[in-house]
Amino acid sequence: MTMQDLDTIIIKGVRYSLWTFPLDTYWTIWNPKPKIRLLRTSCWRGYIATWEITDNVLYLIEIIFNTLEGDVGLAYFFPKNTGKIKATWYTGELRVPFGERLKLDYDSPGYESDLFLKVKKGKVISHRYKANY
Repeated sequence: MTMQDLDTIIIKGVRYSLWTFPLDTYWTIWNPKPKIRLLRTSCWRGYIATWEITDNVLYLIEIIFNTLEGDVGLAYFFPKNTGKIKATWYTGELRVPFGERLKLDYDSPGYESDLFLKVKKGKVISHRYKANY
């Protein structure tokens, strides 16, 4: 199994990998995900997104989505908006690993610690840290 490319999240100006895919909950039966052009097996979902937490709000700030017609960005999905997009569709938990990598095998918890951000309709309502060592 190929390790998947991760989204990125910026928290207090620092860029981290994001082990959750909040954009996947944006697609619905009424708002279907566009067909993807699979460029590599490390990105089955067809896109890579960049997120940011500002004032306890989750924003989508960039996306590169591989459609059948070519690569598209934020304007393709949010044509009426300019700039970053408040992720009001997302409710769930974001997992942000940080610190040193613990092991190199696929089944490891990953890194020394994880930050879990609980989000409700795009607003961060709580957070917790978990040490993995």
